[in-house]
Amino acid sequence: MIYEGFDLITAEFLRSFTGAVIATNIITHFIKDYTPEFLDKKIVTLFVAAFIMFTNQFVFGAITLKTVYLSFLNSFIVAAAAMGNYEILTTKTKRRAIKELSAQTHEIMDKKINE
Repeated sequence: MIYEGFDLITAEFLRSFTGAVIATNIITHFIKDYTPEFLDKKIVTLFVAAFIMFTNQFVFGAITLKTVYLSFLNSFIVAAAAMGNYEILTTKTKRRAIKELSAQTHEIMDKKINE
C-alpha cells in the first residue's frame, strides 16, 4: 500500500458544501489582495466559488447541461456562505481589537490622570 500523505482536504470533503465553502474562503483570502481595485471582493468570491464548483464537476463527475446549471446555481450559495463566514470572523476580530485598544487607552489615561 502506498501512503499518499496527510490529506487535509479530501475529494469527498471538497465535494461537500462545507468543503466548497472552506476552499472558497481560503482561496479568496489569498488572492483578494492581488485583484484589481475595480473588481469587488464579492465578485471575486463568486468567481472562486464557481471555479471550485465547476472544477469539482469536471474532475469528480460528468459534465452535462444539468450539472453545469446546478454548479452555477450552487456557486451562488457557496459564495454567500463564504462571504457570511468572512464577515463573522472579521467582525469578531475587529470587536476584539477595538475592546483591547479601548482598554489600553483607558489605562494610559488613568496613568496620566494619576501623575
